[in-house]
Amino acid sequence: MAMSDRPAKPESSNRPGSGLVFAGGCPRSGLTLLRRLLARHPEILAGPDTGAAPAIAFQWRNYAQSLGGLHEKYFDLKPDYVADTMGRFLEGLLRAEREQRTIVEKTSLNVVAFEALSVILPAAKFIHVVRDGRDVTASLLERNWRDPSTGQPFPHVSDRMAAIQYWSGLVAAGLDAEKKLGPRGRIFRVRYEDLAARPESAAKAICEFLDLDWPAAKDLKPPLANDDYLGLERDSLPLMLGPVTASRIGRHRRVMPADIVRQLEDAGRPALAALGYL
Repeated sequence: MAMSDRPAKPESSNRPGSGLVFAGGCPRSGLTLLRRLLARHPEILAGPDTGAAPAIAFQWRNYAQSLGGLHEKYFDLKPDYVADTMGRFLEGLLRAEREQRTIVEKTSLNVVAFEALSVILPAAKFIHVVRDGRDVTASLLERNWRDPSTGQPFPHVSDRMAAIQYWSGLVAAGLDAEKKLGPRGRIFRVRYEDLAARPESAAKAICEFLDLDWPAAKDLKPPLANDDYLGLERDSLPLMLGPVTASRIGRHRRVMPADIVRQLEDAGRPALAALGYL
C-alpha cells in the first residue's frame, strides 16, 4: 500500500496504549540497533530506555494479586479502573501532550512485563527482539555492569553459564508472551541478525506490523547523533555511529573456544532451538 493510500491515522484514541509500542529482549540483543533504525521514521518517536514500563506494570500486577480483592470489597475500587488508571499514567509519562507519533519504548526488561502491559494498555503493541544466545553471551561477558549494592559484577556478565541462563530465561518470557499475545496480532518477533544484515527489510516488516509505511530515503529523518544515545546505549556507541554491519553475527565462533561453545549450546539448547539457532 502506498503511503498516500493508507487511511489517515486518527488524531487521538480513547483506547489506552494506542500508538504505544514496547520493545524488549535480553540486553545485547539489538534493542539499540532497533531504535537506531526506527528513529529515522518521521512518524515514530523511538527514545532511549526509561525503565518506567516494567516498573509500573509490576506494581499493577502486585497490587492486583495482593490488594485488588480487598480494595474492591471495602473501597469499591474496581480492578478494571485501577488497571486503566495505571495504564494511562504510564502513557502520560511516555507521550507528551499533542504528540501524535507512534512511541517506541525499548527497555530490555519490558520483555518480562509484556503480558501485564497488555492488560493495562489494551491497545499497545509489542516487539520481541531476539539474538543468538551464544553471541549474546559473548557480548555480556565484555560488560562491566556491577551490582550497586555490592560493587561486584553481576553474574550474567562475569560467568558464561549464568549469562546463557539469563538469556534463556528472558527468551522464555518473550516466547510465553508470543503465545498469549500473538493470536491477537499484538506482538512481533524480530531477529538481531535481520536488523544487522537486512536493516531496511527488517524495518519495513516492523512498520507493517505497526500499520505504518517505511518512507522513501528522502523522507527519512537524520541518523541519531552521539548525544542521542544515553545510559547503557553508549556501550554500543562506536557501532551505532558507523554503518550498520553484520560483522558481529556469529561472533561467538571467533572469540570462544569450540568446547565452551558446546557447553553454552547444551545449557541453552531449548531456547536456541525454539528460536531456530540450533
